[in-house]
Amino acid sequence: MVMRRNRRKFARYGVGSLGVSLHRTGLLGLVFGKMDVRAIDFNATGLAFRHSRPLSPGQPVLMDLVTAQYRVSRVVAVARYITRMENHFRCGVEFDFDANEHMRSDVVKNTLKNIETLLNEVVILTAD
Repeated sequence: MVMRRNRRKFARYGVGSLGVSLHRTGLLGLVFGKMDVRAIDFNATGLAFRHSRPLSPGQPVLMDLVTAQYRVSRVVAVARYITRMENHFRCGVEFDFDANEHMRSDVVKNTLKNIETLLNEVVILTAD
């Protein structure tokens, strides 16, 4: 049996009630619609989700993330891997904190960290 090496630098947490919307973009990067996707795991640097359509590695995406306590919109991420499953695609994205001024803001970074902390606390409470 071959052991697979974990590529992640940071732990990922279960998604609890994390809502994720993926914005569709058209020509010239214009945003024209959004689609809710099912989150699989999350940390403050990226997330994995189920999607009905494949993304391309390196493809930028725009996302909204929502929990009962936190909301962050227009999060820029880059697709890092896409795996075809039986009836969907598992997509892993990394948040792009150099993409624009919004992504460099402390508000976005702190909100993502707060979401991670919240999801981590859910894991700890579930384990108790």
